[in-house]
Amino acid sequence: VRTSHYPNATYFYELCDKYGLYVIDEANLETHGTWQVLGKAQRTYALPGDKPEWLGNVLDRAESMVERDKNHPSIIIW
Repeated sequence: VRTSHYPNATYFYELCDKYGLYVIDEANLETHGTWQVLGKAQRTYALPGDKPEWLGNVLDRAESMVERDKNHPSIIIW
């Protein structure tokens, strides 16, 4: 089961553990941004993926998810 960009409620992972479903756990790390505005590609629109000032936020989201879900045997990929 892919959780699609956001961690789910803890109960979801408990059910997956119980029934033997494998889970791809995902944090809210949508960093690809937008590559085109009005048909013109500009790398500056790729936020927050290209901005070092977002690094702390991205790491916090990923680390928080792993810390919360690390004891669920159903999770096979982060």
